[in-house]
Amino acid sequence: MKLQIENVLNNDDFNWIIKEYQCKQKKDQFACPWHYHSEFELVLYRDPDDVFCGNYFAGDSVDAITHNSMMLYGPGLPHMLNGQVRQDANEGYYTLILWFRLEWIEALISVMPELKAVKTILARASYGLLFSKKAAEQTHQLLNDIEDLPTHQRLMKVLQALMILVDDTGAQKLSATPYGLHDIHQDEESRKRVELARRFIEKNYAQPIKIKDLCAALHISESSAYRLFERHFLESFSEHLKRFRVGKACEQLVNTPLAISLIAEQSGFNNLSNFNRQFKLVKGVTPSVFRDMYVRNHN
Repeated sequence: MKLQIENVLNNDDFNWIIKEYQCKQKKDQFACPWHYHSEFELVLYRDPDDVFCGNYFAGDSVDAITHNSMMLYGPGLPHMLNGQVRQDANEGYYTLILWFRLEWIEALISVMPELKAVKTILARASYGLLFSKKAAEQTHQLLNDIEDLPTHQRLMKVLQALMILVDDTGAQKLSATPYGLHDIHQDEESRKRVELARRFIEKNYAQPIKIKDLCAALHISESSAYRLFERHFLESFSEHLKRFRVGKACEQLVNTPLAISLIAEQSGFNNLSNFNRQFKLVKGVTPSVFRDMYVRNHN
């Protein structure tokens, strides 16, 4: 599957949106495709232990979803969900998702400096964050049935939820490396350039591309490209490309029965031995072990 760019808040009239999903229809498979977006996403899974057996993927991290799993994904962080509804499940499953724009938070802070602590948690969201079960339960109690409230009351609860995230000392990073806009103080022009670089890699990662190819596509010098990646991705172009390719390989490993040699080729690696070596450097295990781990989690 192709890494997709999801347009969540494509209407300028909305700075944030919150949705509750209550699926009561049984399905053998349930998946959210490998994607990212320009908004922050807070997702809370309720009661999956009795209903849903699956994993979340965030950047280069993968783990099982349990009751009150709550994650915050920053702009540009690729993530997905894959699993199965238990055959003996008596009820459906419930998920709550909040999307919001960075510009909205910045506008609030400009008139209410007391909210500036929120920026700290948003900067960390470039890695993806997993919050404590206590914070998840507090957030659920606060936001459950929020769609039944008037808009102004929803806003106050959303702000309270953000404060819960700030105060959660048990929040843990998910990905070993940051993705997307870790530098939330950058200007609009820088954001556009980072987005163009990300799209270039997304479109061409399977090809033997080099930084000079990116420079030609973005009409920038190599020195500008080096600064772009070091500042905004906290790693070099080659390192970022390698990790992106490994992420694409992870997607194929868990979603297709394709041979590992073919996955290596489709992910942009020039030979199988190099793929195995680079994959283990990023993930800590070989591609075959990674696939086996995923299968065991679903049995």
